[in-house]
Amino acid sequence: MPNHLFDLIVVSDCVLDIYYIVDKLPIGAGDFVVSRRTALSPGGACATALLARRLGLEVAVIDEVGDDPFSEALIGALKDAGVNTGFMRRIHGFTTVSNDIISSDGHAFVGYLGVGAGLDLRDLDENALRGSRAVFINGTYAALSGAAADALMELARMARRSSLPVFLDPGPVINERTRRLVEEADVVLPNEEEVKSLFHASLEEAIHAIRNAGKVFAIKLGRGGAVVIDGNRTIHCGPSSPRSIITTVGAGDAFNAGYVAGMLRGLDPIASCRLANAVASLRLEHLTPLEVPDLGHLLHSMDK
Repeated sequence: MPNHLFDLIVVSDCVLDIYYIVDKLPIGAGDFVVSRRTALSPGGACATALLARRLGLEVAVIDEVGDDPFSEALIGALKDAGVNTGFMRRIHGFTTVSNDIISSDGHAFVGYLGVGAGLDLRDLDENALRGSRAVFINGTYAALSGAAADALMELARMARRSSLPVFLDPGPVINERTRRLVEEADVVLPNEEEVKSLFHASLEEAIHAIRNAGKVFAIKLGRGGAVVIDGNRTIHCGPSSPRSIITTVGAGDAFNAGYVAGMLRGLDPIASCRLANAVASLRLEHLTPLEVPDLGHLLHSMDK
């Protein structure tokens, strides 16, 4: 196999997550709440990038961030984790931020949609793609911005010209731009609600529609594990059991990292799904993805 500059290029939806742990939700108007703990971490697709790096992949990110302190924290954390940030462009404005408020009852989000929604073709480096093995796209901004959708579609076509597989998490907002992006992907990584929205159907009907579609779907089912549809094969892979659960925030991003890493390390789709569930399970045990330790041992266990 030839040497590659990067195993994986991660594109769009790079978020700075700010975590808070509170005693209870909801928080109402006039409430004064003090968090028992707070932490900063890369989130969204950059959590996928971070955990793919923890799995031993060489990873780079393409995205736009602001010229604010949030971007400094985000880029610094990625660099410290060994993720290449040389293709992240800082422009005037604010970085996308998500305040993740967590209690024993669940979680809530208060976020700001930053300059990343303006991703355009200037941010796409075809030379970087040619020197890589795969592309991972988060499609959230494609649904929200026509310019971002055009850029991500062009990126997917660039990847095809370079014979690179395209992995896609369609994101929580599903519309026709999302569906066009799905058509360009080789492997699609939705959760249950997203796949039902993609096909305007129940989960069973969606699985039937996916068969023989010429692409792999790995559908995240939360506590139910995941189901992989690969041609005529539909195989359920059960969840891994965490020792404890601090938060379920970002479990889907962790699954994405495990699935992509498994496929790039030569595992078949089912073994990659088992690895993805194991990575997601470990993510549940930590407040932030930055706290997740090196994950190379998981890959070695799957090779046996």
